[in-house]
Amino acid sequence: MGEPWTASIAELQAAIAGGATSRAEIVAAHLDRIQRVNPLTNSFAEVRAEEALAEAGKADAQHGRALAGPLDGVPMSIKDSFAVRGLRRTDGLPVHAGRIADGDDVVVTRLRDAGALVIGHGNVPDLCIRWNTISGLYGASRNPRDLTRSTGGSSGGDAANVAAGLATVALGQDLGGSIRVPASFCGVYGLRTSAGVVPNVPVIPAFPSSTTVDAMGTFGPFGRSVADLAAVLQVIAGAHPYDPVSVPAPLVRSEHPLPVAVLRTETGAVLEPEIERRLDATVVALQEAGHDVVEAVFPDLRRAPEVWAEIIGTDLLNVTLPEVGSQVLASGRVHIDEMFGLFDLGPDVRRYGAAWLERRALQDRLVRFLEEYPLVVAPVVGMPTPPLDFDDHIGVEASAALFQRMRCVMWVNLFGLPGLALPNGIQLVTRRFHEPDLLATAAAIEPLLPPVEVAEPYGG
Repeated sequence: MGEPWTASIAELQAAIAGGATSRAEIVAAHLDRIQRVNPLTNSFAEVRAEEALAEAGKADAQHGRALAGPLDGVPMSIKDSFAVRGLRRTDGLPVHAGRIADGDDVVVTRLRDAGALVIGHGNVPDLCIRWNTISGLYGASRNPRDLTRSTGGSSGGDAANVAAGLATVALGQDLGGSIRVPASFCGVYGLRTSAGVVPNVPVIPAFPSSTTVDAMGTFGPFGRSVADLAAVLQVIAGAHPYDPVSVPAPLVRSEHPLPVAVLRTETGAVLEPEIERRLDATVVALQEAGHDVVEAVFPDLRRAPEVWAEIIGTDLLNVTLPEVGSQVLASGRVHIDEMFGLFDLGPDVRRYGAAWLERRALQDRLVRFLEEYPLVVAPVVGMPTPPLDFDDHIGVEASAALFQRMRCVMWVNLFGLPGLALPNGIQLVTRRFHEPDLLATAAAIEPLLPPVEVAEPYGG
């Protein structure tokens, strides 16, 4: 197996079942790794070392070599937008530094019940609204593959934890790319589930919520392999009676390789040559895996990113910031003002309602297209991993230019679709409730992509 912090779920569990290691030894190895690496990455905001060791020891005593669940013995990082009993639930805000969760969110309970060992909270930006991870409470997270570069956001701490071997898998959420962007920047796999697949039953409500969270925000895992994503998905998926938006729909896998449509600039995205090369290489891998890949058929979705930004931005600037804006780090507040101020529809409810109606019209068109081409391959963002301060006080003009490079992200959220980010910065997207198609396709091309190695930010 090698070092526990380099192992997959299957490797960890095989070692437990074979008596080669114990759950407590696995946790201890990860805690040692965290002690050495986290001062450089600042990706774990909070670590529950004693608690995780005690839980691992208890599981060893109760179960020995017998596996007691699909995630038994697996160290996990949980985004600091989920309540974990005994940890602070902050959304990155200093004002919430003393807010301790007295219970677990439902999705965290499901992970624990499956045997997962929660190591701690991954760092997040203020309000979890940013494609970078800079927290007013915890500071900036750094990419373990290059400490001068961003982890992405808003689940940047969790993506970095998986990339650096501080956790085997992690749980994030994605309202505007917050799983897929960090996965791409940190070079790991990340799965954004369909709206309604994973229930949202929080112990502590998030910042002022809105219908956008129900329609566009979803949860999902990070991992260093497709199989690890699949293992977590089977645990967290499924409706819950306390979440009226969750859907008791079976997840569907098709029997044969599906036709794939290529999305390049149909959203108006600006793509750098390196991203074009990665997209081309992924197209070749899909063809070698038996998929019929078709160019120049994807419908024009140039309005989709704007509609997403108009809905999200209007909510942020007219509901959220007036209530909690004074609690947000200056760079986060300025980022929201500069980026989403470009799309604010103001207080006129008619304009806001018209944006939702336009969303539905675009959605009607897209779902019909996806019946003919059930899989889409596209960039996540239009640039390789950027510097740490790429979005910090850059001004309105540069914010508008950044938006152009992020346009391949938002259409997936706008329509509540599932998307799987590959470590090379490319994503696969499909119809709602067809996550197994994403996983099967990604698994088929995984051997054809560069392997995901654990990052060594301290040089070995």
